Amino acid sequence: MSQNDWERRNAYVKERFAREDDTLRHVRQQTAAHGMPQISLEPNEAKLLQLLVRLSGARRVIEIGALAGYSGICIARALPADGQLITIEVSSLHAKVARAHFEYAGLAQKVTVRHGAGMDVLPKLAVDAPYDLMFIDADKGNYHNYLAWAADHLRLGGAVVADNAFWGGNIFNPQTEDDQAMVAFNRRLAEHPQFDSTIIEVGDGIALGVKIG
Repeated sequence: MSQNDWERRNAYVKERFAREDDTLRHVRQQTAAHGMPQISLEPNEAKLLQLLVRLSGARRVIEIGALAGYSGICIARALPADGQLITIEVSSLHAKVARAHFEYAGLAQKVTVRHGAGMDVLPKLAVDAPYDLMFIDADKGNYHNYLAWAADHLRLGGAVVADNAFWGGNIFNPQTEDDQAMVAFNRRLAEHPQFDSTIIEVGDGIALGVKIG
């Protein structure tokens, strides 16, 4: 498939199935206004994440890497009325902005923002396991640790979802530690005996594993 065909297909899906509403556009604009990294999910990726939450029947979700709350809003919208998202964010500024955006979106009652590093916060959440779904979009060097935690704390049939599986194409010619970390994560997920997994070719690649054992 040529680059032009790829872009046309992405544009078609975005226009027909993944249009950003006013709330999501506001979050994207405010992310830039606060000088935060412009790395929120693309609309096609966010739509897929939302559908995965619905398909899995998830009620209790953990997200690692809140940023400004864009992906968290998409997750929370897919949860049932009694559903709960716990989103972990290492930056105090990002956590503050995300809380404001969940409030803006009318989802504050469904979302708890936990400030701290993922590997520091996750042990505190273990007592309330099992969870239904984990979304990973944070420090690449810990992706393998987050996967290990998911294997121990997701319910049978639960799902682990991870962004940047292709890591901008760098997995094909890894140079940096983060490149190598993503290569290792993909390998571990593919070979993990507790997950049936794949990479969905949307955006920068969405890795998906369903817990089977």
